[in-house]
Amino acid sequence: MLTRPTPSLWRTLAIAGVGLTAPLLWPGVLQNLLTFDARPHLHAAPRALDVLTLTADLLIGVAYTVIAGILGWIVYRNRQHLPFDWVVLAFGLFIVACGMTHVMHIVTRTWPLYWLDGYVRGLTAVVSVATAAALPPLIPRVGTLLTAERTLVRQQRELERSNAALREAAERSDLLAALGDALQGARTGADVQRAALDQLGPALHASSMIVVLLDGSRARPTMVWGQPTGRTADLIARESFDVQEAPVLARTLQTGEATYLEEYQRLPGAHPDLQGAYGLEPILDAAGRVMGGVAAWRRAGPWTAGEQDLLRRAAGTVGLALERAHAITELARQHEQLTLSNRNLERSNADLDRFAAIASHDLKAPIRAVTSFAELLSAKYASGLDERGQRYLAQVRANGYHMERLVNDLLTYSRAAVTDPVLTDVPLDATVQAVLARLRPDLNAARATVSTGALPVVVGDAAQLDRLFQNLVGNALKYRSGAAPHVQISAALDGEGLWRFDVTDNGQGIAPEYHERIFDLFARLHHRDVEGTGLGLAICRRIVEHHGGRIWLTSTPGQGSTFSFTLPVRPLGAPPTTTD
Repeated sequence: MLTRPTPSLWRTLAIAGVGLTAPLLWPGVLQNLLTFDARPHLHAAPRALDVLTLTADLLIGVAYTVIAGILGWIVYRNRQHLPFDWVVLAFGLFIVACGMTHVMHIVTRTWPLYWLDGYVRGLTAVVSVATAAALPPLIPRVGTLLTAERTLVRQQRELERSNAALREAAERSDLLAALGDALQGARTGADVQRAALDQLGPALHASSMIVVLLDGSRARPTMVWGQPTGRTADLIARESFDVQEAPVLARTLQTGEATYLEEYQRLPGAHPDLQGAYGLEPILDAAGRVMGGVAAWRRAGPWTAGEQDLLRRAAGTVGLALERAHAITELARQHEQLTLSNRNLERSNADLDRFAAIASHDLKAPIRAVTSFAELLSAKYASGLDERGQRYLAQVRANGYHMERLVNDLLTYSRAAVTDPVLTDVPLDATVQAVLARLRPDLNAARATVSTGALPVVVGDAAQLDRLFQNLVGNALKYRSGAAPHVQISAALDGEGLWRFDVTDNGQGIAPEYHERIFDLFARLHHRDVEGTGLGLAICRRIVEHHGGRIWLTSTPGQGSTFSFTLPVRPLGAPPTTTD
């Protein structure tokens, strides 16, 4: 498809002007241009006219030949892409024939070859008529070509506009990326706003920009870029101003809709000091509430879609960055508060630990005195007491021992929470065997059997884990059924990075409604006839939770119980934990 250049009107007029005026400069042409001459033949013409005619014919013939040659060369070089090449060649033949006609004018002035002249004229006539007859059928096709050419030109212009839009979008992207990088380094709200305006101002060709934040019904200017003038300068000079003093700002802050004006003065009732184009985008928080706005002033003119998008995205980025800065400040405040709370908690735990130790000592002293004197009374004076007195004395001794165990269990319970565990690698096989050896007299008395699977090495407090297994096995012995007690201890990975341990017995079992309650302090249900303080399972839960696990019960009355608990698995390849 050929594309023709746009014709230059001035160039065409210049050629026409030269063609009209240059022959008038020849001697005798201007004064005789409209003179009637009755001489029958050119041989009687003045010499100047004769030379003019012969020269013109010669130049016309040469020019026609050159034109035809150039057309032929163009057709030859572009024969694969040139439409209607035969018409162009025919037109070239016509030009050559016309040129030969003018050449014959010169020939017949010297040699009277009038028949040859007539033949050339006849050839020219035939070529001219044939070329003229061939042109009308081409008019529709030429129109189609021209339409296609216009379509192509339009598409090219649309492509250029698209390319320009893409370039503008790329520039906006680069600017937003630079803005994001600048905001990443911002730590305070002021840093965020300054970085945003420093990036946006030059990109929007703004003369001034401001950031205002809402504070109830008042607007607080927090950052200014450029040189605001007139009423804008008066407003931002204040610490804050009523939003209604700036109606356009008030509408945007109240509705959350952006405002773009090509010329502020076109707004009805506009303040005379406010000149130029004005753009305002709201700053929204994560919930969509209006926090404030970013406003820009510049020379009067339209805001492009790309500029509006840039200001909108920048306002959104400022909103996110302001929230992040607020979150950082709030996080620092909460961290400081948490640090203070931790210090208070550590101090409270230390006080509680000291109190527990002191209280246990002060409570144990009178309890020991009671039990000791009860033992002395029983040894020296029991024979002088009747049956009722001996029963009372035995009750005093039993209650004294129970009170001592209760104080010890309370001390153990409190220390399981306030004392940091001494973490070491604990081989639970050895721990359980030590517990069973300590409980051997009770196991033999109850004819109980205990079987254990392979138990892992865990990271924990050896003393607390020892107490955990002792309480669970001891519980199985206390709350046994009529059959000989049997306890099964096993361990397995639960697929969540934890060891799961099961301690299963064939005892009395516990009803489902008590499965949670039994882990509370002093929860002994209906077993008042069984020796105990009601703190054993509460201590177990506290030990397990202190190690980062949890404990629960699965039980059916009359069929036994399974106490399950979890402990973290030491990461593979982690070195053993040691303490001094």
